[in-house]
Amino acid sequence: MDEILLENEISLENEEELNNLEYSGSEEKPLFASVRVTKKDFSIYELYRKYKKQQLVLEVDFQRNTVWGPKQKCELIESILMGLPLPIFYFKQQNNSTYVVVDGKQRLSTLFEFLNNGFTLKSLKILKFLNGKKFKDLTDELGIYQSQLEDYQVYSHVILPPTPDKILFDIFDRVNRGGTKLNKQEIRNALYHGRGLKMITAVTKSEEFVKATRIEHKKDSRMKGSYLVTRFLAFYLLFNGLLDKDGKQYEYTGDLDDLIEVTLTKLNQTLFEELEQIGKFTIKCLERANDILGKGAFRKEVNESKPINMNIFETTLYFMALMQKNNVVVPQKVVYEALKRTINSDEFLDYIGNSRDNVVKVYGRFQLMEKVFEEIKND
Repeated sequence: MDEILLENEISLENEEELNNLEYSGSEEKPLFASVRVTKKDFSIYELYRKYKKQQLVLEVDFQRNTVWGPKQKCELIESILMGLPLPIFYFKQQNNSTYVVVDGKQRLSTLFEFLNNGFTLKSLKILKFLNGKKFKDLTDELGIYQSQLEDYQVYSHVILPPTPDKILFDIFDRVNRGGTKLNKQEIRNALYHGRGLKMITAVTKSEEFVKATRIEHKKDSRMKGSYLVTRFLAFYLLFNGLLDKDGKQYEYTGDLDDLIEVTLTKLNQTLFEELEQIGKFTIKCLERANDILGKGAFRKEVNESKPINMNIFETTLYFMALMQKNNVVVPQKVVYEALKRTINSDEFLDYIGNSRDNVVKVYGRFQLMEKVFEEIKND
């Protein structure tokens, strides 16, 4: 990879919208009226069986800095074997009956690891006679402890569909306030865990993405790169008529969160082969953007130390997608000058200013890019 300046702390222009978990109350029916949460008890063995059948999702990255050490793991097992109650678990039930862990990932990971003989009990203060034992060693007179662990009842709250995602954002925020406040993309990573987000993550890990954005995946702990790619795909699919909701072609009404949620649902339902092509297409667009724009790609100024502007990212990449899709070959200098002239125009700057995600401004900036593309193509 060419030597490039990588950002130590990833920042985006106008990223406050990524951290804003508030929702508007413009709906005729209050959002909370659609909330469905039920209480449910599971045995540890039942949850372990769901996990092995991939009906329980633990592998989500929104919980950071929560890796337990041996002491915490052993204390949890000892507490259960002593019959002590655990804090309530929270799950989100998907439409396909799969459960996503909202709160309790580390506890469940520890339990499943022990059931799989992944670690040995040590430094137990009360049940000292179990020190040095793995789950498989709890046999004969100790067999009661195997049964006790498997049969232990986990008390949980299950968030049922179709609870609105805006409410789910708030629930995630409330039950995960022990650490850094989660942003929307981190929460979506749990709510929409699946093949779509895996493809998006693969794009952000690509050399082409790093070169074009100067965002290195391992340093992007807040998933801002993932948010950029998700926005681009959302608008690309929207303007190509590839999104639908409730059996009808999707129409953007100014609710960006809804657009992104419809997009992630669509991607998670897309066949692996088609997703792979979408990922490769996006990477090609990033490569073309870097080749043409270099250090100034996706920024108001030709300076890679400046933050990426999300609206410039999505519209510029959309422009590259038009070129890629239509196999248009134009001298790079012509494209560079046309894009820079457009991005610095008063019209475009107004489209990405205040209220930038309302219907008029979204359609305005993308239609402007389509106009510039047609002009270049026909020259």
